[in-house]
Amino acid sequence: MCKTYDAIYELSKHTESDVLICSLGNLKIEGQLYKCCKEMGQEKCYEGIITLKDAIVRWHESEYRKEYKWLNIPSKHIRAFAFKCCEM
Repeated sequence: MCKTYDAIYELSKHTESDVLICSLGNLKIEGQLYKCCKEMGQEKCYEGIITLKDAIVRWHESEYRKEYKWLNIPSKHIRAFAFKCCEM
């Protein structure tokens, strides 16, 4: 299992915000982390895939941005991440 995937979901249990900001090379992505809960019968969870709701994708050093209602990100591509409450 990807350590980044595990770290994101473990830290999300202890943060005030569910808005995740992550960096993927030249992209910065921000969105509400979708937390699926297998204990509550939600079986549509894919390990290693981070799902964001109302995601905004920005290209570094550019004003261009694109918005997505839902966005799936393979966690192995995430280079850095933070939760909105922790960003300065």
